[in-house]
Amino acid sequence: MSNNTIIQEFEQYKGQFVITDSWDVQRLIAVASDEYDYYWVYWNGAATSWCSCVGSFIPLKGKIDEGDYNNLIRLAKLNHHDQFYLEREAKNSTQEAMYDVLSKRIREKSTKIKGDDEYITEICWKIN
Repeated sequence: MSNNTIIQEFEQYKGQFVITDSWDVQRLIAVASDEYDYYWVYWNGAATSWCSCVGSFIPLKGKIDEGDYNNLIRLAKLNHHDQFYLEREAKNSTQEAMYDVLSKRIREKSTKIKGDDEYITEICWKIN
């Protein structure tokens, strides 16, 4: 699979819940690379995982009942660390700023990479 094909597939499914090659339901949030391979980057609500683009995933949106898919979104908004502070209504500007800072820290900590690894797409935190 070429770099362009991988990015096109990512753009089609970014932010959606998918079944990974290891049979987990996770959100597809990015594409990354190292010196050897390209990787699908998944988010399980607390941490990322990288799986080679040699493998694939099964998108769930449009393949399962819409109500069931919406339930996945509802649960993610309640439980996923990147969503936790975003879905709370701020009572004032100080609280809103605090939620923004905490959310940013969670995302930065969760997507740190080492060495020559790099994200070749923007990370999609929006749930689609």
